[in-house]
Amino acid sequence: MKKKKIMIFVALACIALIPVGADALPVSGTGINGGGFTGSIEIGYSYDSLSTATPWLLISLTNSSANDTLFISEYALPGGTMSEIGPVRLGDTWTGRQPLLTSDRGVSVESIISGFVVYFSNGERLVDKAPVAVAEPSTMILLGFGFLALGLGMRKRTK
Repeated sequence: MKKKKIMIFVALACIALIPVGADALPVSGTGINGGGFTGSIEIGYSYDSLSTATPWLLISLTNSSANDTLFISEYALPGGTMSEIGPVRLGDTWTGRQPLLTSDRGVSVESIISGFVVYFSNGERLVDKAPVAVAEPSTMILLGFGFLALGLGMRKRTK
């Protein structure tokens, strides 16, 4: 009986953690030399002087490197140039925005960030880079339903 309750709790927790309808896409990344980041990326729309919706990529990055000598210094979008953001120390968060070159309102964050990379420096030169990693919501759904099925299967056997 106790195993069943634990399995159902884990299944419900997995399903509850799915970012359904969330505006910002949570991202993270780790480099080979200890650089690491967490954060979120989303698309926002603002209106310019001509009253047309201009899409912006809204980026928030927190330095979660393995040591305090690595600073987030730049980021690059796929096919774009590096954008310098200044030294972001361990534990600090940088928030900024970048205009998108498309006016397509159907564009998704997932399609844009497939080659997003964050660069780290030691104050003098670039020493590490961390590509973005995005958690797959479908994985959480499958895990949740798997645990739910296991819990229900155990329930039928105990009767």
